[in-house]
Order: sequence, then structure tokens, then C-alpha cells
Amino acid sequence: MKFLFKKHTILIILIVVASVNSGCFRYSVFQENSSIIAKVNGYNISMDELEEKLVTIHRIKQMTNLDGKAGSIDIDKVIEELINERIIIQEACNVKLDEDPFFQEKVNHYIISRSVIRLRQENVLNKINITEDELSGYFKKYYKEKKHAPDDMFEKVKNSIKKKLIKEKEQKRSNDYIAELKNKANIWINTELLYSMSPNQRDCDNNIIARVNDKQIDDCDFIKQAREHLSKLRGDILNKEKIKKINSEILDSLIIYELVEQEALEKNYLNDPLFKNNIEKYKGKQLLNLFKQKIIFPRSIPSEDELVEYYETHKDDFRKDYEVWFSEIVLQTLESAEAVLKELKEGADFEFLSSKKSIMAPRTGVNVWIPLGRLSPAVRMAIIDLGSGRTSDIVEDSKRYKIIKLKGKRGGEHENFSIVKDRIKQILIKRKFNNWLKKYVDKLRNVSQININKKKVNELSKRYTIKWEPS
Repeated sequence: MKFLFKKHTILIILIVVASVNSGCFRYSVFQENSSIIAKVNGYNISMDELEEKLVTIHRIKQMTNLDGKAGSIDIDKVIEELINERIIIQEACNVKLDEDPFFQEKVNHYIISRSVIRLRQENVLNKINITEDELSGYFKKYYKEKKHAPDDMFEKVKNSIKKKLIKEKEQKRSNDYIAELKNKANIWINTELLYSMSPNQRDCDNNIIARVNDKQIDDCDFIKQAREHLSKLRGDILNKEKIKKINSEILDSLIIYELVEQEALEKNYLNDPLFKNNIEKYKGKQLLNLFKQKIIFPRSIPSEDELVEYYETHKDDFRKDYEVWFSEIVLQTLESAEAVLKELKEGADFEFLSSKKSIMAPRTGVNVWIPLGRLSPAVRMAIIDLGSGRTSDIVEDSKRYKIIKLKGKRGGEHENFSIVKDRIKQILIKRKFNNWLKKYVDKLRNVSQININKKKVNELSKRYTIKWEPS
């Protein structure tokens, strides 16, 4: 009996371990009130991440829907996207893309820019206050004799007065703050080199033109900054005094940039969890893009043989004076397009659905043939890849969603391969890119531990799948 029990226990353990290792162990126990939607190899996908994604989707839907509403949202699909994105980010780190110099430079630049924004908020914007006395005082001075304003005019112009006063105070506070930074900084300027340079100069030798604390500014930095001033100098006679004045302004702007950056970085806002979280989100987005550029895109570039093979098997798609005859179902939302495409795949008649579902009436008349070149790039790309009698996938075109059925193609002589080679390359790159990305993600999912908070997802599905509108 003990032997059977022991054997049974070992078998259960082996099954569980096998499930975890294969990536098939989908559901685990979450706390009753957990805000965690899913776990991906130990990373928690929170409710905040999901809501941020939903807000983005909602905005897109509002822009693409003619009625300005978001419509229904497939919560399961959104969560799957979040899981796939996290898997790709983790893989990007596994293959050391986070050590890529281009990536690190972008992240450092983003940290600096966000730190500067935070510094300005704290030391300039947050210190600006407009009182009621200031508003009424400005009104009395500039509106009430000079313009004999009626009593109710103050409320009408109050906001515009406030904006003006805020702008004035913001400028003054900015100047005062920069003066504070300059006063406590150690600034050295090579005036001889500064005044010997020309704002139109193009060559540089990395000669030091100034130091701001421990940071150097060289003549190459100066020339880059000077380019922004060139448009102001056209037609001016650049005498010695004019050059001194312009060069001083250019260098002063560089010194200000450096002072502000140094002060912002010295604050070390990365110690703030919210600030750090914002940086991590940015890193994730950049790693997603970098992974696609460095890992997926190179695999998607077709060989010469593949280009030739596609050309030979699709010659009819590349004709001079090429014309097509097609029907289309035009829909407002992606969800409605997906529903129609599903009906078509299940055997529904295309023309019948077009008459019932399409928001645009079908084309009628004698001339049903349209030159391919007159179609939008999205529709043209979809039609080029279709055979007569075939139906396309969903095509996003001009903030609408289309499903196209090709009825016929006609045209003159075939285009030469060398002329259409780049078009074929783009077609194959897009096709291969999507295939490679799916293969790679599927492979990663098979070796990942993915746990989904099934109870939470079911609750969300009931709320969002029906309809999700802003509160």
C-alpha cells in the first residue's frame, strides 16, 4: 500500500514538473484580491499595465470609429499581447540587447530628458502661484478705463489673464533659477577660442571651449548648436562684434543645457519608484523594437532566389497598365471586421454580407475595372497578393477596416523583374517578418512559465468584452 501511494505521489510530481517545464502550466493560485493579472517567468503583469494598454486601445478605437466610441474589447487578446511582449523583452535581455550601445544611449537620453522635465516641474512650475488679487489687479489696470469694461467682463477674461501671468512668471522664475545654477557652478570659458570661431564654421578639432564644473564643452558641441542659429544669420553682415555676440549666445545656451542636466541627474530621480517605473516601461518598449529590428528583421530578408520565385509565380500581378476588379466590405471597427471575416471563413456569401454589413455601398456601373496605381498602398498590397476569387484578410485603410474579394485582373505586358524587385521584397519581408515573429514567440512560450489569474480575467472579460467606455 505504501509503495502504491509513494509511486502515485511521484507520478503526480513528475506530471506537474513536466507541465511547468513545457510552459503549459497556465493557471496558478493567486491571492483573493490580487491585482496581478498574470506571471511570466516570475514577472508580474499588473492591473495597472493592463489598464494602461486598454487606455491606448480605447484611444485608437475612438480615433478609428466614426461614432467616437471604443466599442467592445477582447480582454483575453489584450492579456495575450501583454504576455507575448513580456516574453520578447525577457528574451531581448537574454541575448544581451540591453547592452547594445544604441539602446543604452537612447535610455540615457530619456533618463536625462525626463529628469530635466521633473526638475523644471519642481523648481519652476510648482513655484508659480497666481492670486485673485493679481488677477483683479491686472484687470483693473489693463481693462476697466482703458476699455470701460462692463462688470461681468472680468469672469470672461479671467482665464486669459491667468495664462498671461503664468507665462510671465514662468519666464522670470526660469531666468532666476538658471542664475542660481550659474552662481553656484564652476564655469570656465576659453574666450580667445570662442571669439575666433565663426557661427558658420563646419570643421572642429575637439578643442575645449568651456568647462561647466567637471564637464567639458568643445568646439564640435559649439558647431552643432550653432546650426540652430544659422537661419537667423542669413543676410546679416557678420562683423567682429556681431560674431562675439552670437558666439556668446550659442555658448551660453550650451552652458545652460549642461547646468540643467547636471542638476537634474544630481537629484537622482531613479530613487523614486514612480520615476523608475516610467523608465522601465520605456526600456521595455525600446527592447521590443530592438528585438524586432535586430533578431526578427534580418531573418525576414528574402534571398534572391525567393524574390525570383515569387516573381515567376505572380507575374500577372506585375503588369503595365494593370487593372483589378474587386468587391469590398468596409467596416468601422476591428471587432466587426473580425466577426465578418469569421462568417466568410464559415461559408457565408461575400456579396450578401457586403450588402448587409458594409458601411459603403458596392460599386455599380459599367466600368468596374480600376487601375492598381489608383488604390491606396494598403489595399494595393492586399490585392497584389491575392488570386482571382480569393478573399483577403482584414486590411486597415484610412481609419477603416476592409475585407476584399478579388474578381479579376487584367493588364498589358509584364513588368521587368528589376523594376518590381523592391515591391516584391517588401511583400515578402512583411510576410516573413510576421511568420518569424510568431514562430519565435511560440517557441519562447513553450519554454516559459506562464501563470494567468483566471478568476480575475473572467471578471474583467465580463466587464470589458460587453462594452468599455470612459468613466
